[in-house]
Amino acid sequence: MIDRILSSRWALRVLALVLTLVLYSVTTDSTASKTQESGLSLLGNDTEVITGVPVKVLNDSDGIVISGVPSEVTMEVKGSRNVIKAMEQQGDFSVVADLQNVSVGTQIVKLEPTNLPEGIEATVTPAEITVTIQEKITKEFNVEPEISPQLIATGYKSGTPTSDVNKIKVTGPRDTILNITAVKAKVTSEQPLNETTTIKTNLTVLDNNYNKITNVQLSKKSVEITVPISKSGKSIPISLIQKGEPKNNLTISSLTSNVSQVTLEGDEKELDKIKSLEVPVDVSDVSGNIIKKVNIQVPDSIKLVSAPTINVTIRTGEKVNNVREETNKQNEEVIESSEKKATDTNTEVENNTTDEATTSDSETENKETNTSSETTE
Repeated sequence: MIDRILSSRWALRVLALVLTLVLYSVTTDSTASKTQESGLSLLGNDTEVITGVPVKVLNDSDGIVISGVPSEVTMEVKGSRNVIKAMEQQGDFSVVADLQNVSVGTQIVKLEPTNLPEGIEATVTPAEITVTIQEKITKEFNVEPEISPQLIATGYKSGTPTSDVNKIKVTGPRDTILNITAVKAKVTSEQPLNETTTIKTNLTVLDNNYNKITNVQLSKKSVEITVPISKSGKSIPISLIQKGEPKNNLTISSLTSNVSQVTLEGDEKELDKIKSLEVPVDVSDVSGNIIKKVNIQVPDSIKLVSAPTINVTIRTGEKVNNVREETNKQNEEVIESSEKKATDTNTEVENNTTDEATTSDSETENKETNTSSETTE
């Protein structure tokens, strides 16, 4: 039977037509499916994660303080790629924490996305948050000026600093306000202070452990602090005294210091006794020109206000040269003395010769006189 059908020309034509229709149907369904999938992808199957989405708190009460709400969260959105891109560009969407009907205490609040375009689905992370609601109170505190001794220039002292505002109001959560221990106004300066100065500075609120508190509001954030500055102690000139002898047959040519005076504090009568402060400089280890750090020593009853060390420049010379000069000088003096002695000796000899000649002439004259007298007789 089958052989007879297959051998028939018309039967083969009919079978070929059927197979063609089947193949066309399969191909059409596959193309339609792909087209439908592509269309769905363009319309709403994209997923994107958006970070830094702002959180808005809905609450009209001014008598409470809410803590525990994050400023930003992450949101995953699904929908059309074009719609998502347009939504990100406009930036109208946000996440809301509805706290309209809350009471004092701890509560769990759900975060809800808002202002999303139609057809966009969103998931917020975290979906829920734990918030604390406290009563808001205001308390007044004294402003405490604070200045570091390191800010005062050497040779000066500071008086009690004062503020243009003595008291400040601080508002915040009840537990936080009751934990405040001080409101400080710390003075800062780039240069050491050597005269009375007024400086503007920010206020810092500290808790019982002296940690900084930031979740409060101040009636004034900054104040002006006046720091009285005056001279401290008495300036005394220093005198460098050589101690010991340098090495290598050297001599000290000069001792000079980077400062000419120091500042001392103490009893006024004791300070009046000090006209100059001697500073010994040990040169026993010096073998050439050098800058040496030297400690300043003061009496036990006196306080050294200025730097405890000074830099002393030590310059040396050759001791041998001085010896030679001295020897030459001594030789010159010996020669001069010898020459003088020789001159004196020659003068004495000449004087003796002259005296002898005079004596001889006198004797001759006497003899001649005597002879003449005898002849006359």
